[in-house]
Amino acid sequence: MRSRLPLVISILSAWCLSACKPTPDLTEKEIYTILNEIIADDSLTIHQVCWKFQPLQIPPEASREFTMRDKLFSSRQSEQFKNLKIKPATLKWFRKRSRRYDFTVVDTVCKQGILYHLSFPVVSADRKKVLLKLTEDCNCMLGGQGSKNLYEKKQGRWVLTKRFDQWISFREKPSGWSRLLAAVK
Repeated sequence: MRSRLPLVISILSAWCLSACKPTPDLTEKEIYTILNEIIADDSLTIHQVCWKFQPLQIPPEASREFTMRDKLFSSRQSEQFKNLKIKPATLKWFRKRSRRYDFTVVDTVCKQGILYHLSFPVVSADRKKVLLKLTEDCNCMLGGQGSKNLYEKKQGRWVLTKRFDQWISFREKPSGWSRLLAAVK
């Protein structure tokens, strides 16, 4: 009996360790695949994007959508990819007129024209939920818009299920415009 005890312990230990293996980490390719699927499935027209991923503070109501396992997984991924930048020829959007996909232009200045800012995606351990912050900025007098969007994978497609912290802003007209408009009236 004593000679079998070490064997039984080693078998049980090996079984437990294999059953308790952590979820495999995301790969960079998998991150871009998820982002491209969301862009396609939500029909987002992201012509131009800033090269830096924006920070994402998860609102408490969004945090409830993720398990503790998901939060630990996401935290590990954020640390692993903390220096990741959006690379050219990695994101694409569907151009309806020509019925083809075009690569998103990656802007390294992020100060001109209409462009999007993306956060690094918060991905659940089972890869079925993603929280993504999307911000559209025109870098002009018009302002911008943004929200934190929760996407869930349903029947092979990413479906927008909830929005958090949605906002729209506009910029005030310069004081010279007020005088000009008053003179025109």
